[in-house]
Amino acid sequence: MKLFTAYITAKRCFYLLILLLLLIILSGVFNFFSAHLILIFHILLLITVLVLFVISSANDKKKSEPLRYKEVKAHLQSYPEDNETGFTTIADQIPFMVWRSDEDGRCIYVNRKWVEFTGVSYQESLGFGFIKTMAIQENHHRRQEWWKMIKGHQPYEIKFQIRSASGELHWALAQANAYHIDHVFMGYIGSIIDITEQENSTIAIQELSDRKDEFLSIASHELKTPLTSIKALFQLIERNLSPDHKVYHFLERANNNILRLETLISDLLDVSKINAGKLNYEHTEFAFQEMMAEAILSMQNIAPNHHFIVKRSDAVKFTGDRFRLEQVIFNFLSNAIKYSPEGKEIIISSEVTNGNIIVSVQDFGIGIQKENLSKIFNRYYRVDNTVMKFDGLGLGLFISSEIIKRHNGSFWIESELGKGSTFYFILPLTDRRIHAEVNTDEFSYYQDETINLQFNAQKNRMDVNWTGYQNFISVQNGCLIMLDLVKKCQAVKVLNDNSKVMGNWSEASDWVSAECLPALAEAGVKYIAWIYSPSIFSQLAADKSADLVLSNITVQFFNDQTSAALWLDTADQ
Repeated sequence: MKLFTAYITAKRCFYLLILLLLLIILSGVFNFFSAHLILIFHILLLITVLVLFVISSANDKKKSEPLRYKEVKAHLQSYPEDNETGFTTIADQIPFMVWRSDEDGRCIYVNRKWVEFTGVSYQESLGFGFIKTMAIQENHHRRQEWWKMIKGHQPYEIKFQIRSASGELHWALAQANAYHIDHVFMGYIGSIIDITEQENSTIAIQELSDRKDEFLSIASHELKTPLTSIKALFQLIERNLSPDHKVYHFLERANNNILRLETLISDLLDVSKINAGKLNYEHTEFAFQEMMAEAILSMQNIAPNHHFIVKRSDAVKFTGDRFRLEQVIFNFLSNAIKYSPEGKEIIISSEVTNGNIIVSVQDFGIGIQKENLSKIFNRYYRVDNTVMKFDGLGLGLFISSEIIKRHNGSFWIESELGKGSTFYFILPLTDRRIHAEVNTDEFSYYQDETINLQFNAQKNRMDVNWTGYQNFISVQNGCLIMLDLVKKCQAVKVLNDNSKVMGNWSEASDWVSAECLPALAEAGVKYIAWIYSPSIFSQLAADKSADLVLSNITVQFFNDQTSAALWLDTADQ
């Protein structure tokens, strides 16, 4: 009996048994027929059995396949109390709007909160009736996004305006996920939340910010003209006085304050231009070391009590806006002077490494707390304990960061409270990374001056060691090489060691999050042990890269290689 309870196997065995019996009978009993007739009969019988076998297999396959949409729907409708009543009971108690669609995007359910909020009845909302509640200008965009999501069964999220029962327009956020039954796409289940208060606050803040920028732009232009006249008059008076005159000293102090005021007005104008996207850059080729020397000499005249030590100054030609980059150097040096009133030495270095210029300015002043480092380049940001002691609007580093970004560079800070700070920035000399030497077998290992990859076959692990200064190009190239070797070696674990990384590669963090990590997951990587760099900015970039949550890849951060390797060894146990 068991033979015939396995439906597919039983059918096939049954037909085969009949075929064998008939062949035996025809060979022994009906041998008085002619040989040609017996052969024809055998062929017809064989064809008949094969046809029955194919039909049986097709029926078996059809019965073994998952239920299609209509069959699943009919199956669900046969149990209305088990499937619909429980869902609607829960959905009606939820304090925000809940809806459900079929596989074609038509609404098949809205909860009680929807009816109360929109004033549209349950029946009127079904199908595409819910569209009448939405602002006209939102309909086309919403439909395009909706059909795009339905086609790919992707998660759905959109912000739009919806009309309430009182006729007022509210901002709403709709989110939905596709749902399946027996692997069959049935439609979407989603929610709609009223975000009017949050959206109005955001709009109000943006309007205030725009008005503030407009005011600062106008005020800066209006202040610049009379200040120029005042400066010219003071210079005329200064020329007609001897250095021994008692008024001369006051004029000197007045000129210093005018210079400070000029700097503040210039910063305000630059911020206004940055916000409007109108900060112009004039790119020319110039000797970078000469620009550095002139900036240091000018600052030495302004701050004669500080000693500027040029530790290194590599000769190199650079193509960029000389005036704007000199402005960055001035900002770095002026910050070093301002925040190290007791520290007399300021160390400057400019070196060329791996096709990049790396500039650093080190002071021995008050330093910056670790939690404030990531905010230091924000517009108008001032560290709390410096606001009352030091002047300025907190614009210099914000402007500098924008200038460096426009030159495809980045910068960062290393600091310790009470011991001083070192400000860095890096500028690429070329669009491509320059390799001093590459060593690879194109399968299990690769090494150049920025990355070292080695496949550990025993532990099915790719060991990746990053070295030196990194930027977008070096990170992107290194990740692509790593991805290639991971695919070839079929590694499921990656030991990603950043302990020797220098600098700030945050401009590549979004690419790592959106492209590299998903590609590694698709290639079969399940676990990544990420060892932090000692640089706080590199740590922030690593955290940002791993913000993307992947269901099939796990990223864990460590401060040492031993802990990271131990975690990988036990990750799949």
